[in-house]
Amino acid sequence: MSTKARIGTIIGINELKNYHVLARQMLSEFLGTFLYLSLILLTGTSLNQGPTGSALANGLLISSIIQFTGHISGGHLNPAITFGVMANGQITMVRGACYIAAQILGSIVGSSVAYAVTVSSLRSTLGTTVPNPNLRAEQIFAIEFLITFILVAVVLSVIDPNRGFAGIGSGAFAIGLSITGCQCSCLPYTGTLNPIRSLGPAVLMNSWDSHWVYWVGPISGGVAAGLVYRFLLRPNWKNVGNYEE
Repeated sequence: MSTKARIGTIIGINELKNYHVLARQMLSEFLGTFLYLSLILLTGTSLNQGPTGSALANGLLISSIIQFTGHISGGHLNPAITFGVMANGQITMVRGACYIAAQILGSIVGSSVAYAVTVSSLRSTLGTTVPNPNLRAEQIFAIEFLITFILVAVVLSVIDPNRGFAGIGSGAFAIGLSITGCQCSCLPYTGTLNPIRSLGPAVLMNSWDSHWVYWVGPISGGVAAGLVYRFLLRPNWKNVGNYEE
């Protein structure tokens, strides 16, 4: 393959020719993120469940939404996952950009719905991501990087067609479980793992304190996981237990 053709494959301009397929995938990502933000914010404002309950709600909700969006768009619901899948070479830049645009719109619309149906006495923060005052921005970045790296690595292993055990168990459940585990360990400090989880409430409440770190940290972790999985962890096996170069 020539360099020009390789670049064209990476960028994926030809995907725009199948606009009806791309539009359906974007709608899937929009619907998934819309439901996620509207429901998770309502959960946060209606229950005083603490970090463990919040982590469990996040994991179960994401797992459920992936079940009915995954066959259309992959059920990313997270720009960090989309960047990780792009870095792993499984989707083009054009499709990735369209996914992220749909996720951003879904986040804002979902947060708006949550705000509209929440009683005024519970609207004070609307689940806004607020940095821990005892942590510096670089510490928050490191935490977000590490936990998102784990999440995206799990996602890539679940969707890898070359994995010998890919058909065992529920991929959506594995992803939800990894979200719950990561958030249980880090939610008292940070632990959103998802830029759009922070974006929607920030737009509605006009709260942007250290907001950049909730984009840069997870996306950096997602890209790193994609590259590590692509060049180090991706298996190519014919028989269980036997790797081939």
